[in-house]
Amino acid sequence: MANSKVQYTADGSTQAFAVTFPFISRSHVSVEVDGSEATFTWNNDSQITISSPTLSGSEIVLIARSTSRDTRLVDYVDGSNLTETDLDLDSKQAFYMAQESLDELTLLDDAAVATSTHILVGNGTTFTNVAMSGDATISQAGAVTIANTSVETAMIANDAITSAKIADDAIDSEHYTDGSVDTAHIADANVTTAKIADDAITGAKIALFGDSYAATNGHILVADGTDFDNVAVSGDVTINSSGVTAIGSGVIVNADVNGSAAIDATKIHNGTITNTEFGYLNGVSSNIQSQLDGISSGTIATLDDDNFTLQDDSDTTKKAQFQCSGISGSTTRTFTFPDASTTIVGTDATQTLTNKTLTSPTINSPTIGGTWTSYTTSTGKALVMGF
Repeated sequence: MANSKVQYTADGSTQAFAVTFPFISRSHVSVEVDGSEATFTWNNDSQITISSPTLSGSEIVLIARSTSRDTRLVDYVDGSNLTETDLDLDSKQAFYMAQESLDELTLLDDAAVATSTHILVGNGTTFTNVAMSGDATISQAGAVTIANTSVETAMIANDAITSAKIADDAIDSEHYTDGSVDTAHIADANVTTAKIADDAITGAKIALFGDSYAATNGHILVADGTDFDNVAVSGDVTINSSGVTAIGSGVIVNADVNGSAAIDATKIHNGTITNTEFGYLNGVSSNIQSQLDGISSGTIATLDDDNFTLQDDSDTTKKAQFQCSGISGSTTRTFTFPDASTTIVGTDATQTLTNKTLTSPTINSPTIGGTWTSYTTSTGKALVMGF
């Protein structure tokens, strides 16, 4: 049992505690709560009340005496009177200091064995000789080493880790809190195309778009020289949200068609006029209707022989053309039709002539057969005909 101190465990209901040991002066008595000095007042020489801290329960309260060791309370002088009071006070000082030293030795208990790298740890009553373990260890030279991975977030003071304490390339994306990277954290000209996700930049992020970035159905963005305006496509052409354009009905005029457009016949009306038929118009030099009117009135000037074809009215595969290539150059030949329905005689076919009068004919190598009859012509020449 200690002679110079007493220990209590607070119960949360009282702040007053008994002082169970004698002392020379109240100034020699101190109070600690969980190892820290406490503020207290004396109720009497055998009881104190703790003012601070307020005890809530389970705190360790230690009341201890520490008699003055630096100054003797009684100083003997030659020739002075030796009194009982002085002798008692002097002996009490020595006695109390001896008790306090013994209490300190008693606290060590069996812990005084100097085991290598062990430390003495108080348990509230005595000191225990233990090995330092857990988050830190100690060498016999007193060097304390913090164990690997033992430092946790709660152990680190706010703003305690500076950039100098962070290894190069040690911070990864998982260490950033969402929204923690501000504009000031990004160096100028350091955001490259590869760092931008597909479809990540909206019109609102592009200065040229101004306030026109709203994706209005069927609208397009058109530059006005400063930025882009969000407008509807109108006029001759419209567009839908899929990008399909449509030319309005009746909006194409002659000026819209390029002179070299080479419009195909299939684009005319219902496509029943062929390109070949259009080719027939190649030689037309004036208004077609005027030329047709000229044909009906007999005033037509000239038709190319390859542009004039007659065909049978019942069998359109039967056709005939006039061919002028055999006529001498700069010569016009005139065909005079007889005042009768007749058949044209050709030189390249065998035909039978009936009731024909030949005037001054030249007959080469004739084949004559049948019955012959002699006739006298108006010139007195004889003509023999065979039938």
